[in-house]
Formats: sequence, C-alpha cells, structure tokens
Amino acid sequence: MNPHILTLMVLAVLGGSLSYCNEIAKPCDPEKCLPPNCRCSGDNRPPGGLMPKNTPQTILVSFDDDVEKQYMDFYDQLFDGVRNPNNCPAVGTLFVSHNYTNYYLVEDAYSRGYEIADHTVTHQEPTTYWEYANFTVWKNEIRGQREILHRFANLPYDAIKGFRAPFLMFTENMYKVLFEAKFTYDLSWPLNIKFNGESPIGPMYPYTFDYISKQICPTVEEPCPKMSYPGLWEIPNVNIMNSDHSPCASMMDGCNPSGNASVWYEILLRNFHYHYDTNRTPFGMLMHPSYFYHGPAGDHLKAARKFLKYAESLGDVWILTASQVIDWMQDPQSIEKAKSFPPWQCPSRPPPRCSSSTANSCHYTEPRDFYMTTCTECPKRFPSPTDPDGN
Repeated sequence: MNPHILTLMVLAVLGGSLSYCNEIAKPCDPEKCLPPNCRCSGDNRPPGGLMPKNTPQTILVSFDDDVEKQYMDFYDQLFDGVRNPNNCPAVGTLFVSHNYTNYYLVEDAYSRGYEIADHTVTHQEPTTYWEYANFTVWKNEIRGQREILHRFANLPYDAIKGFRAPFLMFTENMYKVLFEAKFTYDLSWPLNIKFNGESPIGPMYPYTFDYISKQICPTVEEPCPKMSYPGLWEIPNVNIMNSDHSPCASMMDGCNPSGNASVWYEILLRNFHYHYDTNRTPFGMLMHPSYFYHGPAGDHLKAARKFLKYAESLGDVWILTASQVIDWMQDPQSIEKAKSFPPWQCPSRPPPRCSSSTANSCHYTEPRDFYMTTCTECPKRFPSPTDPDGN
C-alpha cells in the first residue's frame, strides 16, 4: 500500500486532523502576522496602534467548574448594579464542567448575558490524567462538554467559543482539539512573571498560535505547544502578585485565602494598576467558587464588589466576557469609540425555556449518585465524554 495513504488511514482511525499537522510553529513574522486573526505573542503594545491613554482597560471576570445555585448567587451579587461605560450590565465568563452542574441555571445565566465556556466533562483527578491524555481523550472531554451544553442548556454551538483546562494542565493534544473544533480562544496558560509596575511595557496581550509563543512554560516538562494553530487565541492567565511583586497564584482563590476584605481590596487594586498604569492589557479576576468561602464570612465578596465599583468609577474600564475581549483584539476601538462598539452592547437573548420550578430534576446512580437539572427531557443515562447525549 502507498505509505502516504496508510498514514491518512491511521490518522483517520485515531480521530486526528491533518490541518494541525501542517507545520512546527516558527518565530513570529510581524510582516505576515496581521489583524484581525493573527497577533504575535511578543507584541505588548495595545492593538490597532492605540496609545495606552486612549485604550479602554478591560477586566475579565471568570468562574470555573460546576454551576450550582449557591455559586450563581455569589456571581450575581458580585455584579449587582455594576455597569460599563455604555450602561450595559457587567457580566463574566463561566467555564463549566459537567458533574453537578444545574443546566437550567446555565441557560438562565446565558440569557442574562454571561458567557458560557467549556471546562471539560469530567474535570477528574489526578492532574496526570490530563497531562498524559491522548488526542482522543481530550477530544471526547472537550467536544463532549460542548455537546452537553448545547443539548441540556440550549446553547448555540457557536456561542461556546472558549476553553480552560482542568487544573490549568494544558497540553499539545488539548490545543490540537481546540483548533480542530474551531474554538476561538483558550485561557489556561499561566503567566507566572514578576512585574514591578515600573516598566511601561506591561504584561502580555492576548495573541494567536499562528507562530511559536514567547510565553514562558510553567513546568520543567514544558508541555507548551510547538505546532502552529492559525487563528486560535490565547488569553494569558496573568498571575496575581504579592506586595513584593512575587507571583502569588494563577487564580484568585489560590492567593492569600485567609485575607480579609481590606487585604483583598488592596490586592486587587495593586494588581489592577500593574495593567491600567502601563499598557492596559486585560486584567483577569479568575477564580473558583472557593474564593467566596475563604477568609472572614463575606469579606472576599465585599472586597471584589468594592473593587469593581472603583473600576466603574474610572469611566474607561469595561468588565467584559473573554470573547468580548477577543472581539476587541480583532477590531480595537479607542475609549470613546468603545461605547458604540457592537460586540460590547447589551446582548438580547431569549429567556430560558422553563423556570426553576418546572425544570426537570434528573437522578442517576451510575457512574455514581448524580443529579442534573435541565429544561430538556432527562436522558436515559448520565451524560459522559463518550455519550454526551445520555442516550
């Protein structure tokens, strides 16, 4: 048999895609890497030739894992009454994993403007499961969760644009799947740098994987992508820093969990100004629900709300979803023009198909005791990576 044909057959059996095997990523060529769908990772300037003083500062708030009522109550309290300069409500991005998720709440959150993104089906431990997962495992976990969100939360496929790896354990196989499945962006790669706020360069802006990334690999094993994935965006997961500028954690709940309201307000204020006073890269408030349970009762929520109200008062700060940040990277607008920028306008979405009282409560005993709430009819089996529709 022709060796080339044999190779194609093997790739087909493995569920692979030739499109991501085209080439090893090369150093970025700014003459060829042009907007709106390509940006060099080493370019720390605001896009579109904007000067920092004319660049709207964005804040990206995100929450990970399953969606339950007590968590959504925290998220809604955080954003309550906070508005962007165009008077649209501030919202965030939910990176949703399957187990224990209430899909009625997901559908309701989406209808109110939240972005819903993919965080795999199982989010299982140990972390080595993800580190050594092959292409097929990643494909089932990522595409399976997108299918589950579509079927049980009624989300359009093209609304599920973003992804974050469980435990931030990203790998080459993960990026292969994201590229093949036409995701818009990933927000997994921690940027663990020491930044003192004295340089006007500032942290990294989102960039694409057309060329090799200059972002530092976080582990000795260096599982960082080596292949080219044209048009796939990475939003750097910029670390939170201590007062001495040393990295604290990649997610807020991993940094100073015992801090009270005044401690956390100061942490947020200081880290925000490392962005706002330099090149105005997006500032991430990236967290798990555990952030709200740490420290004195209610203090972390108070600190985060106080900070968002401070940011609102500045007049040139926008609290947006991750996909809205990418929309702006592709079509950058000045502070004044941002107020009429279509992707940043208030979304108009249909309400959920049912209410909390009429939603179906589905109970399963396999693979273990699980409940799943959805406006859709309960599937025969609890959805899984290889059986996302449960039928």
